[in-house]
Amino acid sequence: MSEAETLETVVSRFIGAKMSTPHISPTIFSVAEVDELNQFAIRAAFATAVIAAAPVAGIAAHESALSKVAADLGFDYSYLGPEDAVALTRPGVTVVVRPGERLFDVNDRTESMDGPPPRFSHTDLFVSDKLVDRLRQIASRYPSAAPGESSVGVAGEAARTDVTAVSGAIADLAVSQVPGQQEIAVSGKAPANLPISITLVSTFSVELPDVVLSRHEVTSESDGSFKTTVSIASGYYRGSILTVVASSLPGVSSAKTQIVLKAPNGNVVIPADQEPKGIR
Repeated sequence: MSEAETLETVVSRFIGAKMSTPHISPTIFSVAEVDELNQFAIRAAFATAVIAAAPVAGIAAHESALSKVAADLGFDYSYLGPEDAVALTRPGVTVVVRPGERLFDVNDRTESMDGPPPRFSHTDLFVSDKLVDRLRQIASRYPSAAPGESSVGVAGEAARTDVTAVSGAIADLAVSQVPGQQEIAVSGKAPANLPISITLVSTFSVELPDVVLSRHEVTSESDGSFKTTVSIASGYYRGSILTVVASSLPGVSSAKTQIVLKAPNGNVVIPADQEPKGIR
């Protein structure tokens, strides 16, 4: 019996031969024939198990646990419950990977990965070797302090800050809607020349979990100030609560604030929006 043959195929062929034999009842088998059928069954079951296990073993050989990959590359690993995703963070960059999806976020942009999508198994997310290579490339663009190193690039190639000396807090975080746009203006104060991560989280309803809309990166100026304008896509729902979180390097306290979203031109009287007098 070849590995591709199933037990059903073997038994069908055996019984067919039995029924085609003259003067022999097709429902009566000798002890030897029953033993032969049992041998067929054992061989078929073994072949089926080998064939089924082969692809799984092949896939597993080219996967790695994301928590281990994160530790090796210097990322902080955290599970994002509302998104059912995993966030990998290091100074200046946040990578969000979701099980079953080939798209993943790198700060405020979305990339597509090669190879099979990530999958959850044994409380960890397993990713392909190709994604590991991409994460290694991303990590190399955002160097962080490792044992024996004293600095990390945080504001361009020339600016470098001693991570062990960074402390303080993000303060005066202010958020407002930009009139006429589906955007918000964000500003605040932080220690000088540091990367600032701006995360937008929307709360649509008491019946729905919070949704992380996007993440954006800015750098504080030499006086510590920072400001940026970011889209609120896809959290356009009027009356929803938008939470803005600003964070930076370890040792720097984060800050957050909230606003209730209004119409882009909510403070403007538009004649075309007014009810004609004849309808009143």
